[in-house]
Amino acid sequence: MNVSWSSFYDSFSIPNVQRFVPTTSGIYILWLKLENGKWRCFYVGQASNIKTRLLEHLSTSEQNSNIKTHAQKHVCGFHYVEVGKQSDRDDIERSLYEHYNPECNENEPSGDLIVVNLPQ
Repeated sequence: MNVSWSSFYDSFSIPNVQRFVPTTSGIYILWLKLENGKWRCFYVGQASNIKTRLLEHLSTSEQNSNIKTHAQKHVCGFHYVEVGKQSDRDDIERSLYEHYNPECNENEPSGDLIVVNLPQ
């Protein structure tokens, strides 16, 4: 499946999410900037409202302590893609999870493994 990823935002922050992220459904990837300047995926998720979900991750009430720690103490970035159909979101999330093996995902997503283009 070929999807149209957003630009890469190198600051996972409330102002960036409020300014650039739509309220539509889709998939998102959270990235951690490493000491060598490279980026590593630390979380893959999906939401019926991408903006609301990313803002939840940045809130003090975030339940996933690993996401909360990364977002508060490290330089993080994000990508997203708008995907309307739930079954497509399930398949893309599962495939990205298998590709990146993100450390902060607490549960393996359902869905089928498909070929999906990765963000650049």
